[in-house]
Amino acid sequence: MNDKKTVGPKEGLGIGIICLGVLMAFLPGAAQNIADLPFIESEPFPILLGSTYVLALFVVLAGLAVLLAKFNGRDEE
Repeated sequence: MNDKKTVGPKEGLGIGIICLGVLMAFLPGAAQNIADLPFIESEPFPILLGSTYVLALFVVLAGLAVLLAKFNGRDEE
């Protein structure tokens, strides 16, 4: 028997989407910390808005990757 375990595209995609969720959880605090820097003359809202747009782009790209990925229908054990 071949007991070799490998990480496939399905697992990598799942971890990537989990990481995007973790990034979304930390965005408000990060935006506030950036706005509190002495050399930044901006409010937290525009920083948060811009970072949300970038994160939305990553989510759309992850969705496209899921749609375009060709997974075989069987799970290897």
